[in-house]
This record gives sequence, structure tokens and C-alpha cells, in this order.
Amino acid sequence: MEKKIFVSEKAKAHLRKVFKCTNPMVWKALNFKSDSDLARKIRFTALQQLGGVANWKPEEVETTHEEAARTMTLHFGKRVQLVYDRKDGSSHVFVDGLERRCEQGLGIPEFMALTDEVEQMAMSL
Repeated sequence: MEKKIFVSEKAKAHLRKVFKCTNPMVWKALNFKSDSDLARKIRFTALQQLGGVANWKPEEVETTHEEAARTMTLHFGKRVQLVYDRKDGSSHVFVDGLERRCEQGLGIPEFMALTDEVEQMAMSL
């Protein structure tokens, strides 16, 4: 089964307006027919902010602990990792090996919110 994100017609209109794009572009993004930066932004917004429903389950999150490095890594499939550094309390988001975001001093609720956001991002790729 091919991946797809379902959203309402109102949400599709909102995506067209916000991203200043055409209906075919929104369709390509939501049906994973395009993998451009714009398509990934459309998918992320649809899942994160517009109540989009994915027709697949997210990959299992695997957590590893490196005691020597004092890190905890959450693996969201092969491409996305969230690394918590216990030495300085920083959280790093990596996509395809490149750091995309760094947060300092998150409490548990904020870290859990970041985990949910990273999972949504991983689903949108």
C-alpha cells in the first residue's frame, strides 16, 4: 500500500493558501509523489497542525543508551534520530545524519512534546 495523508478539503485549501501552491502540488505531497522541501513541509503541516490521518503506522521507535558517551538515542526508522546528551542536557534532532535542531535544558513534558514532533516529522519524510 502506498503512503497517503488524508485531510479535509478545508485543510487542503489552507495548505494551498499558506504555501502558495497549486492543488496538484498539495495532491503530490499528500500522496508522496513528490519529495521536495515544499512537499515535506506540506506533509508535516498536514500531520502536525491540520489533523491529517496517515494510512500507515509509524515505524517502531527504538531507544539505545550509550553509557560511555552518556547519551540516549531514539531511532525513528533509519533516517531520523533524537539524541539526548546527559552530560549537558541538550537534545539534538538528526535527519539523514545532519543535525536539524538543538534544544537545551528541556524538562520531561517538553522532551515528550519534542519526541512527538520528531515522530511526526519522521512520518512526513
